[in-house]
Amino acid sequence: MRGVGPGLLSLLLNVTACAVLSDTGIDYRHGYAFLSDPAYPPDFANTAYVNPDAPKGGRIRVPEMGTWDNFNPLALGGRDVRGVSFWVRQNNYLYDSLLEPALDEPATLYGLLADGVAVAADGAWIAFRLREGARWHDGEPITVDDVVFSFEKFKSEATPTISTPLTAITGIEVIAAREIRYLVAEDARGDPILPRRIGIMPVIPRHYWENRDLTRTTVEPPLGSGPYRIGEFSMGRWIEWQRVADYWGRDLPINRGRYNFDTIEVDYFRDDQVQTEAVKGNVIDVHLENVPSRWATAYEFPAFRAGVFRKTEFTLSKPAGLWWPIFWNLAQPRFQDVRVREALWLQSDFEWSNVKSHGFWGQATSFFHGSELAARGLPSAAELELLEPLREQIPPRVFTEPYRPPPNQGHGWHRDNLLRSAELLREAGWQVRDGRLVHERTGEGFHIRFVAVSPALGAAFIPYTHKLERLGISSSIKAPEISNWLYRMRAGDFDAGAIAFLPDFTPTLLVSNSFSSAAADQPYSFNWSNLKDPAVDALIGHLYKARTWDAFVAAARALDRVLLWNFYWVPSSSKTRYALAYWDRFGQPGHGPLLRETGFVDLWWWDADRAARVARFARDE
Repeated sequence: MRGVGPGLLSLLLNVTACAVLSDTGIDYRHGYAFLSDPAYPPDFANTAYVNPDAPKGGRIRVPEMGTWDNFNPLALGGRDVRGVSFWVRQNNYLYDSLLEPALDEPATLYGLLADGVAVAADGAWIAFRLREGARWHDGEPITVDDVVFSFEKFKSEATPTISTPLTAITGIEVIAAREIRYLVAEDARGDPILPRRIGIMPVIPRHYWENRDLTRTTVEPPLGSGPYRIGEFSMGRWIEWQRVADYWGRDLPINRGRYNFDTIEVDYFRDDQVQTEAVKGNVIDVHLENVPSRWATAYEFPAFRAGVFRKTEFTLSKPAGLWWPIFWNLAQPRFQDVRVREALWLQSDFEWSNVKSHGFWGQATSFFHGSELAARGLPSAAELELLEPLREQIPPRVFTEPYRPPPNQGHGWHRDNLLRSAELLREAGWQVRDGRLVHERTGEGFHIRFVAVSPALGAAFIPYTHKLERLGISSSIKAPEISNWLYRMRAGDFDAGAIAFLPDFTPTLLVSNSFSSAAADQPYSFNWSNLKDPAVDALIGHLYKARTWDAFVAAARALDRVLLWNFYWVPSSSKTRYALAYWDRFGQPGHGPLLRETGFVDLWWWDADRAARVARFARDE
């Protein structure tokens, strides 16, 4: 990423050519880049990763795991349907936001509902100018009243995962007919993530929602403004999104060539293996395969051999993160002991499991694996400035050893690792009696309840539990229906769980939701491990305070080291490549690796000739 020079003014305003001075005297820009500058100029016609002339029409059928019962992303309960996501911008088909992320830049957004964005030189406010012509699906214009209403509802009535990140914004002001500005709390001024956070929030219609309860789930299709509206659906099972033919933002530079399908059909599945069979059976069109054995063996069938069904592998140019690592329920006293956590970590053997997985995965050595944010070597001078004040609160190895995976890998189990784990457990007060590991004082047996999101993940835990048996640790593995899995994770009804940790280049919100002490006490946060560590909190604070890219990288690397050497999670696999199986009905733009998403929903298009070839094969078969 390109850095920017010193000085708060140049940092925040991200100066580009052709600034537009409004009647209020605010110097608006066409885009905002996190600690950098937008790559596209103000007069760009379209992004480089689309086919700007892609035809509109056809449909794409995509799978989703689990179930759903809600069209309202602000509700305090329920499970949102795909298409109304709040913080994941590319998964919101119904509502537009002020800004739209570019898929080929690490952290840049361009105008969508807003045609201009500006940040005060002292960071006291963030202003947006609404674009003329933006309208709701009922034809009513989108106004500053809608923006004000949205923000006030988000902050006062929404689920904590929405309201908590907005605590840095103290209020919102209308400063002109099409201009608003968000007021920033004094201790958050200059935080470069705030314009991005505000920019990607959906704007909801006041005239629709003001007499409805935004805290409750609903399956009444709400009024939207985005490229799609809700069509037919069967609650919990499937939904059809219908393209809005006269969508107001269709020809904006950031949208041109996107949202080409007339229909996006989302089918819900309770099991990943059923998704594999569904795509082979021509029930869905695409499937991201996450089970190595199936990717290696399951797709040798007539359609693949005939060339009408395809397999492809690709990468995304963003942090790969961690792919379903094990984490411990730190609310339990036994997992509070770092020696216990290290003993369990030592039994992880990625190399052996990856041989069994046909070499499908990369080995994770960082929470930000595969990116500039990942810790490497020993701490730099900039990292030490952050770590030294915390020396008494963090493991000594943070300062003396680069993090490495457990030693002696590739054997399935290794005697030296077992001996070291047993030694650490004895030091922590655990001893083997009659073949069982028990606590020397209480007599409590060491039993671990693993709860997995799917049977495939549960099966992946089995070799690990066999090694734990050698230490006298008993275990059980459950893979409940996905809504029950989600409930158990949120309620802390587990000993060991797993979740994908997939950051982007601005992971502040994800990090604080996943690891901060404040999030641990919030019922709908993602801190399912109940991690409460003052040193981690302090380093998360440095992420938010960073004013240059170098400072942000230093904070991320310092945090990475502290998380890794505390063994709160067990890094193992990283998804460095994506495996996509699909029916060859679609055109695809000729772009290189993207930074954010796979892109088939909003970048591909229906290719009539290819679709006819698939139809002929199906008929002849």
